Amino acid sequence: MEIVKENTIAEVVSKKLGSDHIFSKYNIDFCCGGGLTLEAACTEKGITFETLRQEIESMNNKIVGTSSLTDRDLGSLMQMVKTEYYPTIDHSFKEILPLASKVADVHGAGHCEVVDIKELLQTVGICLDRTFANTLNGLFPAIDTILSLDNPNAEITFKQLEALKGAVERITAGQSFIEGVFHKIANLSSNYTAPEEACNSYRFLYQSLQQLDNKVHGYMHFEKHVLVPKALKIIA
Repeated sequence: MEIVKENTIAEVVSKKLGSDHIFSKYNIDFCCGGGLTLEAACTEKGITFETLRQEIESMNNKIVGTSSLTDRDLGSLMQMVKTEYYPTIDHSFKEILPLASKVADVHGAGHCEVVDIKELLQTVGICLDRTFANTLNGLFPAIDTILSLDNPNAEITFKQLEALKGAVERITAGQSFIEGVFHKIANLSSNYTAPEEACNSYRFLYQSLQQLDNKVHGYMHFEKHVLVPKALKIIA
C-alpha cells in the first residue's frame, strides 16, 4: 500500500504494521478519529505529511523485515529473546537511568519535564523487568510443556492451556502500559528534541531515550507479530 495524503488513519492502521505506534507518538487518534485523512491529521498536529509517511514506512519496514523469522521454530525464537533482545534492552536501560538522574538533578529546577521523564523511566524499567520475567518464566515454560506433548491438540490440559493464554494476556497488558509510558516520555521531550541551550549530557539523554524507545518497540512488535502468534498456533 502506498501512503498518500488522502488515506484515512484507519486505512493506514489496517495496512501498515507499526503505524499505530507512530500515530500514538504524535497523539493522533487512530480509534475514534480513524476516519480523518492523514493530511487533516498532520495539519491538526502541526507536522508535515512527509515526516509522518517516512516514519510509518520505516517502522513498517522494520516489522516486515522480521517476517522471515516466521520460518524459524519456536525454540529458535525463544533463544533470540534470551540472547539478543533481553540483554540488549537491559543493558541500554541500565546505561540510560543514571544519565536521566544526572540530567534531572542538574536541570530539573529549570526544566521540570526531565524530572518527570526520570520518574517515568524508572516506572517503565520496573514494567520491563516484569514483562521479560513473565516471558521467560511464564510464557516459555508454558510453550515448552505443550511442545513436549506428542499431540498437543489432543493431550493439552485445561491447566496448560490457561497457563499459555494467561502469559499471553499479561504480555499484552504489559506492552500496552509500556507503550503508554513511552508516549508520555515522547510528549514531555518534544519527541526527543532537546532545547537549544541543552548541554551534551542533556542532548545525549534524549538521543538515548529515542534509541531505547525504538529498541523496546522493535521487541514488542517481534513478540506481538512473530513470537506470540507462533506460540498460539501450536494449540490452534
